[in-house]
Amino acid sequence: MSFLILITGFLSGSLIKLTDDIEDKNLLHKLYAIPCGLAYGLLMGYLMISDTDAALLFGGIILGNLVTGKINSMGHYFGLGAIFVVIFLYGIKLSLIVLPIAALAALDEIGDLIHAPKFLELIFKYRLILKVGILVLVALNVLGLNALIVLLAFQTSYILPHRITRRAAHEI
Repeated sequence: MSFLILITGFLSGSLIKLTDDIEDKNLLHKLYAIPCGLAYGLLMGYLMISDTDAALLFGGIILGNLVTGKINSMGHYFGLGAIFVVIFLYGIKLSLIVLPIAALAALDEIGDLIHAPKFLELIFKYRLILKVGILVLVALNVLGLNALIVLLAFQTSYILPHRITRRAAHEI
């Protein structure tokens, strides 16, 4: 795996969370979510055309988020549009493995949509369904190790803007 793919996964996760926080927490004017969405869409599109494992991973995540209605704001519509532009211009190779990945991603998102029983709160809070599922698919050699590494970089970076925006909200 190239260092560029790892950094791109990290940046796209941060920009997705920043887009969420701009729109959901009124961090900045909502129009700022559009360039953030475009930026993460272009980065994620780049990842998808650069690495087959990333294409399968993010293809499944996008599908899972579409099914659960999590792509629901202007910044994310622009992000999705940018992803589609990149993958339609350059093409990607997907297989049916996208469907179980989409199911795992959708199950992770369901925790935001339902009131989970107490014993499942930790699983949904840390989005463990997708991570464990990808780990199993990598262990079974269905996906390459790149999928797990990109997912962990993506998920780790998703946490950083949350901490920064939480601090910024307290200072205001």
